[in-house]
Amino acid sequence: MKMQFANRRQLLQKMGAASLCATSLVGGSVFAAVFMEMPQAQKLLLPNADAFQALPLAMDEVRSNAIAKASDTHIPKNFNPQIWRAVQHEKALGWVIADRVIGKYDLIDYAAGFDVDGTSLGMEILAYRESHGAEVRQTAWRKQFAGKKGPSAMRFPDDIRNISGATLSCQHVTEGMQRLSALAMMLAAGK
Repeated sequence: MKMQFANRRQLLQKMGAASLCATSLVGGSVFAAVFMEMPQAQKLLLPNADAFQALPLAMDEVRSNAIAKASDTHIPKNFNPQIWRAVQHEKALGWVIADRVIGKYDLIDYAAGFDVDGTSLGMEILAYRESHGAEVRQTAWRKQFAGKKGPSAMRFPDDIRNISGATLSCQHVTEGMQRLSALAMMLAAGK
């Protein structure tokens, strides 16, 4: 009887150790956090708006090439930002544009606000799926984009500083913001 109990205890200990190892392996490679939904981001980015109107915009080759040239960045294969026009009493206040970029391995969803002349009002991280580099969510880092007009004012690491341990996330979000800024400048110009 004591032998069976000892074997059972050893078996449970081994099972517990194995499950801890499996949990740490899974936990180390799978991480996702949704920080806010789009309506929350819209209100944070353009708080005076009383409505956000979806603005369908086809990303054709001409528009993609113009954004690539203006932002001096590569356009990702699946680049298809979502755009909302922010209005207050039918008067346009600007746009909220949502996009996603690759961090190191996984996608980062973010949204940016722009006023009617294309100046950045800021950006919010919506979802982050990497195990490292979530420091791009820090308010001080995100605030660097506010007040910048045009993609040339958002160069990494000249205008937008790096965060040690989050270099690829910082770089890729900055490049994404440059593309969105170029798009906002096109919207401001009526293109």
